[in-house]
Amino acid sequence: MSAEGPRGAGERADHHEGIRTGGPPPEARIGYARLRMSEGTAVDACEAAIRAWILSGEVSPGERLPPERRLAERLGVNRTTLRGALGRLASARLLTVRQGSGYVVQDYRRVAGLELLPEVAALAEARGDGIRPIVRDLLEVRRRLATMALERFAAQPDPAAADRVEAAVDRFAELMRGEPEDEEIVEADLDVIGVFLEATGSAVLGLCLNPVSFVVQALAPLREAIYADPDTNVAAYRLLVLWMRHPSRDAIGPVAAELEKRDARTLERVEGA
Repeated sequence: MSAEGPRGAGERADHHEGIRTGGPPPEARIGYARLRMSEGTAVDACEAAIRAWILSGEVSPGERLPPERRLAERLGVNRTTLRGALGRLASARLLTVRQGSGYVVQDYRRVAGLELLPEVAALAEARGDGIRPIVRDLLEVRRRLATMALERFAAQPDPAAADRVEAAVDRFAELMRGEPEDEEIVEADLDVIGVFLEATGSAVLGLCLNPVSFVVQALAPLREAIYADPDTNVAAYRLLVLWMRHPSRDAIGPVAAELEKRDARTLERVEGA
């Protein structure tokens, strides 16, 4: 980290002058700030700044953070605020506390979860690296989990569940005929996915697919690409309902192939954005 200390952080993130670090370049800090630091408390801003250091590699796994007093001065916050932020980061497994050694940085790639991907993507985009690899891998994980969900439903079919999914699809289709906000689209889409996952009877699949879906929706370029042609989203869900009424394992392969084609088109839209 740079020896230059940040100054001017107030008790509200929207009042501080900006937490300065010697870490990511200004453009990376700005991109990250839009994601995590637009509103909230000084603890939120402090947590975001240290998290950016960790995710950007400004501080390396195994590296010890400076003593609290020096770190608080550097961030321009009091020690109570700093401790709140450090506690959150420790709970997120990005830091560990070692007796007599203070806070030690962990390798987020080994200990953290999908919830970090929006921040990782924002930093990658700000550096000019692009988010294509992240988007490609997210879509593939989602596609493979969706295929597993289809296989689970085919093994234990519940044709009556198709009515519940169809009702959710109808709500989604009605919404898309208007001019919905992004949050409304996401909520309606996740409702369809959630109802289908309930029909599989697998809590594990739900717990695996839910965070992937949440992250996909949190990445604005990817979200815009997915919903660029709403009619195709609705049509795909209609086909899912038809399949649920007469589930067949033989149809899962072609469905998976179609999902792969759709994901390829989504990736092209992201790259062209």
